[in-house]
Amino acid sequence: MVYDKYRDVAKNMILAGVKAADPTQAVLENVKVAGDTLTVCGDTYSLADYDRVLMFGIGKAAAPMAAALEQVVDCDGGLAIIKKGDEIGNVEVKSIPVYEAYHPQPRAENIEYSSKILAEVEALDPNSRTLVFFLITGGGSALFEAPPAGISIDELFRMNELLMHCGANIYEINTIRKHVSQVKGGRFGELCSKQGATVISLILSDVVGDDLSVIASGPTYKDKTTFADTIRLAKQFNIWEEMPDSIKQHLEKGLSHPEMEPPRELPPNVHNYLVGNSMGALLAAEKVAKEAGFNTMILTSQNTGEAKHIAKCIMGIAKEVQDTHRPIAPPAALIVGGEMTVTFNWDERDGFGPNREFVLGSAIEIANRDNIVVAGADSDGEDGQGKSGAIADCRTLSRTELDAKWHLDKHEAEAYFDDLGDSLVFESHTNVNDIDVVLIGPKKDK
Repeated sequence: MVYDKYRDVAKNMILAGVKAADPTQAVLENVKVAGDTLTVCGDTYSLADYDRVLMFGIGKAAAPMAAALEQVVDCDGGLAIIKKGDEIGNVEVKSIPVYEAYHPQPRAENIEYSSKILAEVEALDPNSRTLVFFLITGGGSALFEAPPAGISIDELFRMNELLMHCGANIYEINTIRKHVSQVKGGRFGELCSKQGATVISLILSDVVGDDLSVIASGPTYKDKTTFADTIRLAKQFNIWEEMPDSIKQHLEKGLSHPEMEPPRELPPNVHNYLVGNSMGALLAAEKVAKEAGFNTMILTSQNTGEAKHIAKCIMGIAKEVQDTHRPIAPPAALIVGGEMTVTFNWDERDGFGPNREFVLGSAIEIANRDNIVVAGADSDGEDGQGKSGAIADCRTLSRTELDAKWHLDKHEAEAYFDDLGDSLVFESHTNVNDIDVVLIGPKKDK
């Protein structure tokens, strides 16, 4: 049957995308050492210029990146902070300790382990010759936390809780985070430079468009956002009044103290390198589809917005492909990457995830369409809070007595797909956004 073939191809496309974005390969392909010459993405450094090499890492894929880097460069110290209980971090790192902290809402451990990083940097002799490798991956914003004086972890937790369910995208969320932090928005890079260190940041992007100021809130990259932007966004998404008073006071103070803004430029000894991103994953998925005989089109790696609304749009394109053979003819594979969002009431959600909602919304749209299969997953193996994704076709709604529209509106897509056995589960060691695929066969005569 066409569905069996299409479903197998769709799953293989997603798995190929996940494998292509492997953080170990991203490091090993971009960092080389020959004698005393260190080469990073084509730029060269002399290791003889440094007395010490430190390695710090933040984010879901920090451990595999660190394990790869220590194969290339001898490190004298440092540490990494990864997401607690995340399979991505289930690798051995020999040269530095790896700590598990909370994501997406920070807790006391996050600040404790972040403070260890700051203490090591602040202890550097500004006259010493230190090279700092900083490994940055998705999830770093929550894991690397150092709130300004007067703001407690409980207040920071509350702010992040509000941000998670207000419907803002990652650019908007991280704009706010940067202004309630002592390390985000380039501040960590500035601190390292003041302590005489040269910084090389290796960045695995989980952000649409690969804006280095947004990935993990850009701890070593210059920033152009302002306190005024932060307050405007908090009001726009109706969370300003719910913000803890200490945070509101801090943000209001920043309006009249320009020295509190993130650095607009960073010193020349702070270097940032993008070593992996979503497009690499989408190209790998495309290769699988081509080998299976599909005409292919990567629609975008920069897909953003509410998942169930995007489902209507992408399924509209799928129907056009089937009906008019535009923009490509069946058998066709449409490939989409990015970072979709879900807007929900925090106390009412259960197993929310944008890719699962995208797939369930798509299933509703193609319920009367034969020969279309849609699958979507988050590359890190966990879609929001729950399984990595799901797969569907025109039979999805008829194979269960569950109400698809109710489960979509109540953000319980995981329960819906679990009932069908159509949730996607896989092991991942990376984190580079969503991978969503739509396979379209010829229109079936009625």
